[in-house]
This record gives sequence, C-alpha cells and structure tokens, in this order.
Amino acid sequence: MGNETQQAVPQARAERTLRAVAVVLGLAAVAAGVVAGYAFRRSAELDRQVRTLRSERAALERRLAASEAELSGLRQGLDRIREAEARIREWLGLDPPEPQEASGTDARGGGQGSLGEVDLSAVAPADRTAPALGPAGDVDALADGFEALAGRVRALRRTWDRTPAISPVDGEHWISSGFGWRRSPFTGRREFHNGLDMAGREGTPVVAVADGRVVRVVRDRRLGNAVAVDHGDGIETVYGHLGRVDVAQGQKVVRGQRLGGMGSTGRSTGPHVHYAVKVDGKFVNPRPYLADRRQVPETVVRVLTEF
Repeated sequence: MGNETQQAVPQARAERTLRAVAVVLGLAAVAAGVVAGYAFRRSAELDRQVRTLRSERAALERRLAASEAELSGLRQGLDRIREAEARIREWLGLDPPEPQEASGTDARGGGQGSLGEVDLSAVAPADRTAPALGPAGDVDALADGFEALAGRVRALRRTWDRTPAISPVDGEHWISSGFGWRRSPFTGRREFHNGLDMAGREGTPVVAVADGRVVRVVRDRRLGNAVAVDHGDGIETVYGHLGRVDVAQGQKVVRGQRLGGMGSTGRSTGPHVHYAVKVDGKFVNPRPYLADRRQVPETVVRVLTEF
C-alpha cells in the first residue's frame, strides 16, 4: 500500500508538470500568434505608407517639373518684356534701364573691409528693405519701368495734341501768299508777311490745328474777324479774315474743331484765311506745321497699340 502511494506521487507531479508545460506552450503559441499577427498588420501598414510616400514623391516630382517649366516660361516672358521695354525706350529716345543687381550664385562683389558690421540705424529707412530677388524682383522692376514709360507716353501724347500738325482749312484751298518778304498787294511796297494766306471758297471751315484755349476773339482793322488759340509751351496760332466766328474767348478747343468760316473781312482781296504761328512770342514759318498728320505719330502709335 505504501509502495503504491509512493509511486502515485511522482506520477501526479509529472502530470502537473506536463499540464504546466502544455499551458506555457499554449500561451507561447498564443503570444506568438499575436506577435505574428501584429507584425503582419504592421508590415502591411508600413507597406501602404511606403506606397503612399512613393506616390506623394512622384506627385511632388511632377509638380516640381511643372513649376520648373512654368518658371522657365516666366523667365522667357520676362526676357521678351525687357526687349519690348528696350525698343520702346529707343523709340522714345529714353536712356536704357539701369542694370539690375545680380542675385544668388551669380552675385559678385567685395567685402566691407574694416567697416565691419553695418549699423542699420545709419541707413535710410527706404534703403533698409532687402529687394525682392529672382523673377518676383524682375517683375517689380519691369512694372516700375513700364509705369515710367506710360507716364512718358502720356506726356508725349499731351505734347502731340497741343502741337500744330494739320492745315487750318478743312476743304479745298491753295496758298495764295507765303511767309516772308513779299510785295504788298495794296501798296506795291516790299513788306514782311508773318503768316500764310490760304485762299478758298467763302465759308470753307477753318479749324484749330491743335488742342488749346481761345485767348482772343477780335475784330481787327487789318485781320478782320480773327481768333488766337494758345496751345501751351509758348505756341500760339492766329486765324484772320474769318467770315464768321464759331468760338468764344476762353473756350477750350481740340484739333480739328471748327473755329469759323473763311471770309474776306478786314484788309483783304478775297476769301482766304491768314494763318500765323507764334513760338515764344515770335512769328515763325507755318509751313513745317502744315503736314496733314491728324493721327498720332508712328512712334507713339506703336507704344500705345503694340504693348
């Protein structure tokens, strides 16, 4: 009986040991399964992240390539604009634009020597701001240049509008007496004629040769009904022997606007207009101002229409 009991104890211990080992192995297997599942899921997640990153990288590379192409196009456009600006300046007789400061790796220069660091408090506020570099800075510089050109063109247009440039007679006519010394049709004596006599039919329209303001409307013993227009910049035009006057003193007129009709008032031998041009108070030959240029000069046209 005692021997049977002694044999049963080791057997029971062995069984408990086996059960414990089985439990441990089972837990190990479960743990291994959990770890393997986690590792699988983590590997799949990392794989998805890698694919996503690769896709994003490819998209960024495409965007970078597109940006580089766009930047290249922008630089080419800026070059064309610079060429256009240079042509406009040449047409207008303006100085070429100042060269821009180099930026990036192309910038060259020297050190500040013993001056050391610059004290910004000693620099004018307008000069402290760093200029924009690259295409943005180029665009700003070109914009400033074109604003200056636009102002110059506007000034030229105003000057052109105020400069006599057409015939004062809007209709059939001929020059019956020129500017300079002539023999008087009344006395036969030599006299200086300070304008042009332009003959035609009675009532033929007489027009302003440029923009300006009527400064005198008079009835003169010699010129008869006469109108004087101030065009600014020291230029004044006079229209005499008018049959009728259609403007009033102080009135603003534009090139081609009717001032009156051709007549034979005052000291006259027939229907005509005495046309005179004064520059800085002195009579000058009107012939150079007779070219029928009702349109803006070609230079200004090209500036206004091409760009």
